[in-house]
Amino acid sequence: MASTQAPQPSPPTNPRKRGAPSLPVGSGNERKRAKFQDARTIAVQSSNPALRSGELDVNAFIQSREFEIAALRDAMKNSKRASNKRAFQLVPRDMRRRTASHNVKRVPKRLRKRAAREMHEDNTPTVTARRRKSAGFMRLRLETAKKLKNMATKRELNPEILSKTPLSRSTINELRRPPRPANKFRKRQREKTWLPTHLWHAKRARMGVRWRFAVAETPTEKCYRPTHRASQTKGAVAWDQSYFSTVMLRGSEENCKEVIGKVCGKAVGPLSKLVVSGKRACEAWIYKAGDYPTGPIAPVTIIWCVPKDVNEHREIFIRVHPSAFLELWDTLLPLCKAHKTVIEDLRFEIGSIEITGPSATAALLSILKPTTPGSPESPEGIWPQLHGLTNPSFLPLGALLTFKISDPRLRLPPRPFIPAPSATPEADLLNLSRTWPPDSTLPPSPLFLREARATAVRLQSSHRKIGRRKAAAPPGEYIPALPTDPEIPLLLFASHRQMPVRGVSQAIGSWTLMLPWKWVMPVWYGLMNVSSDIRFGGIDEVRQVFFERGEGCFPDDFPGTASGAEEERRKGAERKEVWEKRPRGKKVVWERVLLGEKRGELGDGFLCDWGWLVGDRKVKVVGKEQVDKATAKTTGVAETAGATETMETAETTETARTTETADSMDIDPPAPPHPPAEPAPSSKPVPSVEPAPPVESTPPVGPTNPAEPTPSPIVAPKYWQIPAHLIHPLLTSTDNLSSTLSTLPPATLAAGLFTVKLTSLQRGTPLSRARIYALPESNPELCAQWKSLLPQSKAKKDSNLKNGKKQIPRAGQEGYPHVPGEEECIGFVTTGNFNLKEGMGIGVGALAFGKVFREGRKGTVGRVVIVRSVGESLGRLARWDVV
Repeated sequence: MASTQAPQPSPPTNPRKRGAPSLPVGSGNERKRAKFQDARTIAVQSSNPALRSGELDVNAFIQSREFEIAALRDAMKNSKRASNKRAFQLVPRDMRRRTASHNVKRVPKRLRKRAAREMHEDNTPTVTARRRKSAGFMRLRLETAKKLKNMATKRELNPEILSKTPLSRSTINELRRPPRPANKFRKRQREKTWLPTHLWHAKRARMGVRWRFAVAETPTEKCYRPTHRASQTKGAVAWDQSYFSTVMLRGSEENCKEVIGKVCGKAVGPLSKLVVSGKRACEAWIYKAGDYPTGPIAPVTIIWCVPKDVNEHREIFIRVHPSAFLELWDTLLPLCKAHKTVIEDLRFEIGSIEITGPSATAALLSILKPTTPGSPESPEGIWPQLHGLTNPSFLPLGALLTFKISDPRLRLPPRPFIPAPSATPEADLLNLSRTWPPDSTLPPSPLFLREARATAVRLQSSHRKIGRRKAAAPPGEYIPALPTDPEIPLLLFASHRQMPVRGVSQAIGSWTLMLPWKWVMPVWYGLMNVSSDIRFGGIDEVRQVFFERGEGCFPDDFPGTASGAEEERRKGAERKEVWEKRPRGKKVVWERVLLGEKRGELGDGFLCDWGWLVGDRKVKVVGKEQVDKATAKTTGVAETAGATETMETAETTETARTTETADSMDIDPPAPPHPPAEPAPSSKPVPSVEPAPPVESTPPVGPTNPAEPTPSPIVAPKYWQIPAHLIHPLLTSTDNLSSTLSTLPPATLAAGLFTVKLTSLQRGTPLSRARIYALPESNPELCAQWKSLLPQSKAKKDSNLKNGKKQIPRAGQEGYPHVPGEEECIGFVTTGNFNLKEGMGIGVGALAFGKVFREGRKGTVGRVVIVRSVGESLGRLARWDVV
């Protein structure tokens, strides 16, 4: 029997394969193995006629593959162009995007060549300013200027002009003029002044004009949550606060104490032993002379210079918000002249940087390097020992350090600070905070001396010189120091932030750095390059940090001051301007807002109408009779103020577009302040009474230039800000009225306002301009309905469900109580939002003293109130605490 033989496998068809027999077709693993073997095998022989005698004919091969190579090159080029963005779009995430920018100077330097090449390839028409042909009126102006220049060159110089000496730049008892900007930027600073970091911020933030400064409002990228995380858990947030005004007093110690005592009221902090000796900084309120407590100006930081000699004159720094600078200057100038004390305006000469967050101390340690190492107990030696400090509030109250640092540009990029090895770093920090050696070793700060500040600025090297020294330095090493390098004087103090609510841990404090104006930018640049966790903020972020701490932010949350009232008028004017541009269908008409049984919003919906709140009806205060008499029976119904937006996000968008208004920082004559907003129409006319007499202020001080007009005085509101420490005793009993408040006239006391923090007891978030109502005790039925909405314990809820009691209605459902009448309105919310730190909606506002502590309320004051957002009908329960 003949045996059958298996068929032989066919030879491989792929010429790159070797002549080995093929694997069985039915095995999947074997087919995969053959596939990878084919991909990894390199042909060593080929029968291709392009190869001659085993060698490749390059010319013949390229000619045969010319079309494929050209197609591959074009495909790669087209793919690269299609997948990538243009040069003007490739900017960092934190920098502002520019839409279709056709100016190569508007993109970073590393992208300018590419942008020019792309514009050339696309035939984009570009005309530079030098080559642009002037037309019209501009051409005539240029020709006239050219003729005048030619005529001036032919005229001989007057020798008297050359012999004139420059005017003195002393600012003693005089307002300082802004620095003369560079020619390239002079036109853009006619109505405002740039901060030292303006060019850096202008690329990364939305800029606005406030207090005659161009300041950053908020970063261009979304940063609400990142700012919260950086300021609370990881990282830090820094602000260039060079717009804050600094005033220096110089005189004998007794005269300086007299001046400080007359403007600080009964506060003992500014005149305490540690503060007067220059060992601590003090935060206090400044009042008009002889007007405590009815004439508050602003919160300030007071720093005394350490005395060199017992009989030597003393120097004092007073750092104040720019919105209250002119009011402070008008108050201090006559007092200083009467007490033979010199007052000096140090604006534009001293700048400042504030930084807060867990990494704030570590970031400053990487930048601020003392020029000379000191003893372990000196400020230079204490500063490195603070490594590991995450909360400046851990240090003693008003902890102050002063020393000289080297140029931060010599140590770029900054490296993390490496501390000395220690077995117990936490115990060392605790012992350092308890003893605080700088209280006995702190020297006089050279920042108080004009010569030291001028020398540091004069010796400042240009960026070009720094670059040359860096190029000559060995790779990987910092620039070696030279004897001619400047020594920068600075003051560094810690600010405490106390949480006003019980059960909440202490808030993270902040560091404030004061240094010469010209040195702010080098320090700022190094600070922003320490780590990606270090963020910068604008004015909105300042308010956010204060809001999350549950504190009031000046001037927004202090309407009883002139600065706070002006800020509220500015915001109201902006909201009204935006509202007028909206179509009618997008507006909520005030007359249609349903408030219980009536219709019509209370007061002016565009702002917190404090004038309507404190002056609409008679008020009796804690057992005293109100002596106000209504001279006018009615003010009539004002024109409708229209409507406002009910969404806080829309309000934020509206306020981003800032318009320049007059304020107390003005040196030039500001525009007249906005007139008081007319109240919106309610269901009945609002009666008027005689307001409390306004506090008289000293006449404003005009500039030194006689050709420059005198600035207009600040309009003081008819209501005033009550200090928090005078309200705390009244919370336990209304009989605990302090002697300071008991001596005031009833009308003045009733017009007082005090700042509070509102914590929501229900779902919902109080928004800005929300109306605050007291529980309607005059209507027991309605009051009981609101009290039934108070949070209940779990056991009580289960008991109510078991007994079959009616379920508590939610907001908007049938049976939900309506808001009380306008007679129960006691205040407004100045700042409201969702607090990421507490995980609930809170608000910061102010209450009228005459409405909270009125006659008939004895014992403990109820702190449960009803908060209703402006333009809405529903109210929600909240609890207030004094801040």
